[in-house]
Amino acid sequence: MSGNPTPDTAATPDQPIISPDAPYDPTAQHPAAADTAAPTAASAPAPAAPSDDASTPAPTASGGDQGGSVEHTTDSAGHDVEVHYDDAGNVTLVAADTDGDGTVDTVAAPGSDGEVLVASDVDADGQADQIVHLNAGGDITQVDSLEDGHLVAQTLDTNADGRADTVLSDTDRDGSPDTLSVDTNADGSIDAVGTDTDGDGQLDTYAVDTDFDGHTDLVGTDTDGDGQLDSYSDGPDDSYDHEPPAPHDDVDSGHDHDVLA
Repeated sequence: MSGNPTPDTAATPDQPIISPDAPYDPTAQHPAAADTAAPTAASAPAPAAPSDDASTPAPTASGGDQGGSVEHTTDSAGHDVEVHYDDAGNVTLVAADTDGDGTVDTVAAPGSDGEVLVASDVDADGQADQIVHLNAGGDITQVDSLEDGHLVAQTLDTNADGRADTVLSDTDRDGSPDTLSVDTNADGSIDAVGTDTDGDGQLDTYAVDTDFDGHTDLVGTDTDGDGQLDSYSDGPDDSYDHEPPAPHDDVDSGHDHDVLA
């Protein structure tokens, strides 16, 4: 950063709140991250729904604004930046006006285990639209997407290879995730999608690209709601009620490639 920092022990100036009204819990173990294996027929996962009553908001200063100081500076483009410190001199919050419109739109704060959370208000409505999780090494491990303060999607790098491989989405915006998309062979493309088609919180339909050519060639369905797939189809006129042969096993990606086995 450039500019001349000026310490300020007064309270932080008024600024828009970009933390969502419906906070999420970034410390909760995500269902996809808890088990990096792709969906299986034996147990179709039921993703945990984001809650409007979650206890952890978007980035805020560690320990609040009690004590400490604030430095006012600018970035390389001359935009305002506030750096908040606690009494021990540790950075607890960085708030920036990245587009120079006079309003704070990006906030960063330390999390647990060296993690850093960066919340951005991209549409200038005063609420966070995206929260990026970075690990201690600076790699992005998770990106949360929000609309009107509500979590609608999470993108994860579950195998720590630096590329996103899992997306959990709330496509109908009812507050509960209903679609799980996975890149099972770490080639950068989604090849297995599980969907909760009846809104009961349980994934019941899987579409899988078993040969990784970019086209779905196998669909499995849980028709009786027991959490196990019981019908399969690999074409409009080819359905059966037994598990198909396992697809590929020859790629090391951190996921189980026997998607339906």
